[in-house]
Amino acid sequence: MAGGGHLGGAASFGGSPLPKVAGMESDVNADINVTPMIDVMLVLLIIFMITVPSLAGYTAILPKAKTAAPEKEKRVTLGIDRQGNFYIEGKQTKKVAPDQLSEQLKQAYASRPDDHVLYMKADNQAGYDKVLTAIDAARIAGVRRIGAITELPQAKAKE
Repeated sequence: MAGGGHLGGAASFGGSPLPKVAGMESDVNADINVTPMIDVMLVLLIIFMITVPSLAGYTAILPKAKTAAPEKEKRVTLGIDRQGNFYIEGKQTKKVAPDQLSEQLKQAYASRPDDHVLYMKADNQAGYDKVLTAIDAARIAGVRRIGAITELPQAKAKE
């Protein structure tokens, strides 16, 4: 057939008729099958999700400097000693009477409008009533969270 016609219903490609396979009547599919590519990408994604977190947990031995000074943390810490005395550690450590504790905590947090977390260091021999007095005074002062500072057991500290 002249003029680029079809031979026997077969598809034409580039103006030329394609040969017809015996017993099959299908056109050429020009779509790319992306299913194998998606499978490979998912496998790679899973591999990266497993390996990357293990790479982040590294240890580094830091250099030592003769002029280095430890950085002071800017947090309010309430200490309770064995006798039940209260101490507020901030810019300076000062002993506080139990009836003045909430007022002193309010003053400590006056310059910290967004930070209302209190760290409590209580001696393990301090009475439970002293700890509750401290918690009550902290709540009156507007403290939203109280964290307990503890020591690691000897076996854990050496690791």
